[in-house]
Amino acid sequence: MKTISKTQKIMLLATLIIATPLIILAVLGTKHIHVEKDLLINKTSDEVWYVMGNHYAQVHLWSSNFIDSKPGGEKKFDGLEYSERITTTDRGETIQVLDKFDSANHTLSYHITKGMPGIAKRASGVWSLKTQAANATMVTIAFDMEVKNFIGYLLSPIIKTKIAQSAQEIAEELKYYSENSKPHPRKLGKEL
Repeated sequence: MKTISKTQKIMLLATLIIATPLIILAVLGTKHIHVEKDLLINKTSDEVWYVMGNHYAQVHLWSSNFIDSKPGGEKKFDGLEYSERITTTDRGETIQVLDKFDSANHTLSYHITKGMPGIAKRASGVWSLKTQAANATMVTIAFDMEVKNFIGYLLSPIIKTKIAQSAQEIAEELKYYSENSKPHPRKLGKEL
């Protein structure tokens, strides 16, 4: 029978000390990612809400993140005949179910029920508008995601960067569409 040297014992102990918290984290833990982007749009809140809220299920008309979108689900909110949007992205089909739809305060929130990355435990968003002046509205696009397992923890900085980039693009494209009544050049470039 082979004996373990002192160096091997130290290496084994060090490995256990490092690996044990990582294993616990992988089994039990989740990490919360929050991203929020604001952008000033030179239109009234009602004009922007018409695009962002009243036409929630037509997001593909102005956002380069979506290839197609359509309404689904039963009516749950005043002013909207559906409760979810079914979208097609580069990664396949996604479904975003509305949790809140408040036309008076120009805010909506949703959670994703289909199409999340495999390392996501939960994903949701809150989009809101605040009047800044007679013809100026601040849009806030916020996304939250809980990642699961060790890989999710390791990749969370990269995921956060990608979500922040997506939030920025959505805000920019909403601004462009609201102000110009046509899709952003980035959206048009994807359609070619």
